[in-house]
Amino acid sequence: MKNGCYACHGREGQGSPTTGPRLGPNPVPLATFTAYVRAPRGQMPPYTGKVVSDAALADMVAFLQSRPAPVSIDSLVPK
Repeated sequence: MKNGCYACHGREGQGSPTTGPRLGPNPVPLATFTAYVRAPRGQMPPYTGKVVSDAALADMVAFLQSRPAPVSIDSLVPK
């Protein structure tokens, strides 16, 4: 919330087709996540260690790992 990630990726890391990709519930490994946040491609701005610490990035990945998987569309269709 503090750095505005939710504006594009949603409060649960669910993403949006128009603003930012899904990040969870199965995020990329921490090293990959950190490298991308530090030097992203596309429209995402880079976040230096002064803006988001490595510890905060580890917390983000842990949060994303804790999110439940989305329900399948099949579970929503009456049988």
